[in-house]
Amino acid sequence: MFSLLKEEIRKNLEEIGFKKPTPIQEKTIPIALKGRDCLIQAKTGTGKTGAFGLPILNNIRQEEKALILAPTRELAIQIRDNLRSFAKNLNLKIYAFYGGTKLQNNLKLLRNKEVNVVIGTPGRVKDLINREVLKLDNVMYFVLDEVDVMLDMNFKEDIDFIYSKTPKEKQVFFVSATFPSKVVELSRRYTNNPEFIKIGAKELEPKIEEKTLKVFSIEEKLELLEELLVNFKKVIVFVNRKRDARFLNDYLRKKRISGEAIHGDLPQRKREEILKKFRAGTVKVLVATDVASRGLDIREVEAVINFHLPEDLKIYLHRIGRTGRMGREGVAVNLVSPEERKNLERIKRLRRYKQR
Repeated sequence: MFSLLKEEIRKNLEEIGFKKPTPIQEKTIPIALKGRDCLIQAKTGTGKTGAFGLPILNNIRQEEKALILAPTRELAIQIRDNLRSFAKNLNLKIYAFYGGTKLQNNLKLLRNKEVNVVIGTPGRVKDLINREVLKLDNVMYFVLDEVDVMLDMNFKEDIDFIYSKTPKEKQVFFVSATFPSKVVELSRRYTNNPEFIKIGAKELEPKIEEKTLKVFSIEEKLELLEELLVNFKKVIVFVNRKRDARFLNDYLRKKRISGEAIHGDLPQRKREEILKKFRAGTVKVLVATDVASRGLDIREVEAVINFHLPEDLKIYLHRIGRTGRMGREGVAVNLVSPEERKNLERIKRLRRYKQR
């Protein structure tokens, strides 16, 4: 389906190693290129950004604007970076706007530049509209990414406000891992005769080999972690607390293992710098807390190691889902101490119940 795109985009895809479309891209791109509204059911890691982003970049004109809303700053940054790599040499201005950054910088940028693709979190985008620096009268493409998450985060009022400022005639994309009644209801109000695009459950499932290794002390856990890290080029190690992230990162540095830690105490700019290094491969190990890992989508992560096991199944599935993305295979390893074995049994029990 990449053959339907402009030559410049095809060349960019080739350069960044996109040889063939993912299943969701294969189904979505031909429909979206025709201008149809799309309801896309896809999890992160299935290529959904390309599914809506590539048709938009292919069809957008210089005088038009695309607006993409995402629930978290991390996802907004990720979408921006992906679209910029797809659109190299297309002379399109693509920017992300989100909380945790200086509002004055956003205001200055929007006053001095014409932006073609605006990606942002609902709160910041609403603020920029209210300050009359973000004009939406030429929005021809409107995307709600991870709609189910945005509604769970109580962004509906902000989304309604933003949508009301866009033209009536535009192409609308709803992207969501699930389509509960509240998402369906909103899509009926926002879309016109949409095409519902979904890939089968088997195609959605990541290819992750899960292993559990039992340890009896923190010393044993640290030794085992060192042994595991030798086998992989790009690894995320999850811990439960900020202080654990700092401790483990210091420990790895003493062992001359290339790593960085991200946690809630770090300013957004520092987090972005670390993630950039990790994506580029100059940092091998990313030690992360769950708060800091929201929206992480790094394709080449070979393994996830749970240095600490979470209590919640949803958090566990989110963690291990950082590997095995875009059709790749991945490994998830749980290092389980005696006091964490209850958590392990709880996760197994909840998982069995969910699969019934």
